[in-house]
Amino acid sequence: MYKKFYGLRENPFNLTPDPDFLYLSKVHQKAMAYLTYGLESGKGFVQLTGDIGSGKTTLLKTLLMRNRNKIKSAFIVNPRASFEQLFRMILYQFSVIELESEYPKDVLLGKFYDYLTEQSKQNCPVAIIFDEAQNIDTTVLEEIRMLSNLETEKIKLLQMIFVGQPELREIFLLPKFRQLKQRISVAYHITPLGREDTEAYINHRLKVAGADERSIFTRCACDEIYAYSSGVPRLINIACDATLLAGYVEEKRVLDENIVKEVISELIEDLGYNTKQDEYLSTT
Repeated sequence: MYKKFYGLRENPFNLTPDPDFLYLSKVHQKAMAYLTYGLESGKGFVQLTGDIGSGKTTLLKTLLMRNRNKIKSAFIVNPRASFEQLFRMILYQFSVIELESEYPKDVLLGKFYDYLTEQSKQNCPVAIIFDEAQNIDTTVLEEIRMLSNLETEKIKLLQMIFVGQPELREIFLLPKFRQLKQRISVAYHITPLGREDTEAYINHRLKVAGADERSIFTRCACDEIYAYSSGVPRLINIACDATLLAGYVEEKRVLDENIVKEVISELIEDLGYNTKQDEYLSTT
């Protein structure tokens, strides 16, 4: 609705994880470096955590897009399933089996080992990414760990990336997952954006969406958005999208702190608020 008014080609603050809009803050640059190192060096297990809306999935999709011709990957979005269901989905994504096939577990493991061996001969790494990994049933986690035993005398045939919210770190620290934890050689936690990165993030997404060099959000407006969001990208997107819409309705080409405050107050009233937004209310 507001794209033409602000000279934009597309919506800059969609909530979908679009690699085209990825803003690589110092934190996200470091996370990307850790993930890339984990994949390229064949480290086996990689762990990436961060709060809800911190940009984990966008980062992963960017990583896979950059390596789509180098790495064979399966991306499990919803891991709430039995091991056999997850394993069949993994094999289906690798085109090893048809989804409706009824092979027993031992045959599936044999087919997967053959696939991994063939990819290894072609120097093509194979990786499985488990998004929202904190939702994997603990009994299933143990079976997933056993897949790491698929190896040769010299190399790991399979790499796995576990991506999840902060509680994933707590799960892996449980005594029963000691063996799994010991196999995680690369781990990184994404923290929220700082004040300057929040403003840079906003302007970056606007530029990617087609905005010209003029500032649509003033520095004070960005201050308010940071105070509300605490630097969490998803909350930044929600606040910016709502403010652009409000600005369009009021025919404001430049969005200042006053309109941002109004919008955020409405967001909190309509959507409820969490601890971060509680803090915002106490300072405004």
